[in-house]
Amino acid sequence: RQLEEARTQAREAEARAADNLDRWQRAQADLANFKRRVQFDRDLDQKYASAQVLADFLRILDGFDRAWKSLPASLRMFSWIEGLMMLDRQAQAIVERYGVRPIEAYGKPFDPRFHEAVTSDSGDGNDFVVEIFQMGYELHERVLRPALVRVGPKPAPTENDDADEARNDDVDR
Repeated sequence: RQLEEARTQAREAEARAADNLDRWQRAQADLANFKRRVQFDRDLDQKYASAQVLADFLRILDGFDRAWKSLPASLRMFSWIEGLMMLDRQAQAIVERYGVRPIEAYGKPFDPRFHEAVTSDSGDGNDFVVEIFQMGYELHERVLRPALVRVGPKPAPTENDDADEARNDDVDR
């Protein structure tokens, strides 16, 4: 009888030990998963920590864009204009260094994830971006600011597009 009780106690102890081992292994796995999740969140926070500052900085690039579009050709020869162009290029280089890229929009199919339609032209079929009012930008793989666009029927290719394609073909060869 004592032998049988000892065996029963031994089986119960083995079952408790197996249960404790299983719980310990699960706790270890949970801890490892928690550490990975915390590290992932920390990396993500670090990656996008500058998003608001960069989004605010884009207003400066917008100002340069508007200035260049409205600048008379007769003023382009002045050295102070060249200095402003250099500042614009430096500002663009700064945001690019932090992972900001312009969203390609003109002639592309309208995509509400990347484009915000301000106006539209009537037409049949799918909408395409036919004019960009304000550039959109991505920070890494997230949209920092959508492009403000006008949508309409697909724009016809221009001579410049054909020349660009020919130039790209020459580069590829």
